[in-house]
Amino acid sequence: MYLFKSYFVTILQYVFTFILKLLTMRNYIMLVIILALVISCGSDSSLTDEQIEKYTSQGNKIAQASFKKLSNQLQAAIKAGGVENAVGFCNVAALPLTDSLSTKYNAIIKRTSLKLRNSKNGPDSLEKKMLDMYLIMSRMRNPIMIPKILEKNKDKIQFYAPIMIANETCLKCHGIIEQTMLKDDYDIIKRFYPNDKAIDYKLGQFRGMWSITLKQ
Repeated sequence: MYLFKSYFVTILQYVFTFILKLLTMRNYIMLVIILALVISCGSDSSLTDEQIEKYTSQGNKIAQASFKKLSNQLQAAIKAGGVENAVGFCNVAALPLTDSLSTKYNAIIKRTSLKLRNSKNGPDSLEKKMLDMYLIMSRMRNPIMIPKILEKNKDKIQFYAPIMIANETCLKCHGIIEQTMLKDDYDIIKRFYPNDKAIDYKLGQFRGMWSITLKQ
């Protein structure tokens, strides 16, 4: 079932990319809406409305708790030693912290993005398709950025939710150099992450995605 869905989404993506070359902006927006609806109708498989609501609630709870834990520790690191201390914390502690939360919630918790800082957070093929979809939706005039549930197989449910640049603190490490983040701070980031791509964001923009594997 999972392979069928992945193939289904891949075909849609190829068709979508081809048609985009032929469309005006007005039709482009309409096609995005149609594509999102088609994926939504075709991706939940045999899940009932009650199950979708249950797993969406469960995924949201884990994502919010994980964000709160990471955010609180990151802000404490910034307060204690500025951006350099915060980057050091992310480099050493962010993934182990996510792993510990995965154990606590009996789930697999991951953050991923199209513009990576840590290459260990790279998306798999399906995550990449979901990230592409969220990015397209985020560029609409009134974006609808909501979680998504997919039935990965008979034992696992996949929860996706967008991550946005929510406050000015995010821009200290992910903003625009010499505008919303200091060049000296970015030089520090580059020492830890030489291949960093996770900058040039503005407040409210789409940053990445939670990908949480739940057990049925």
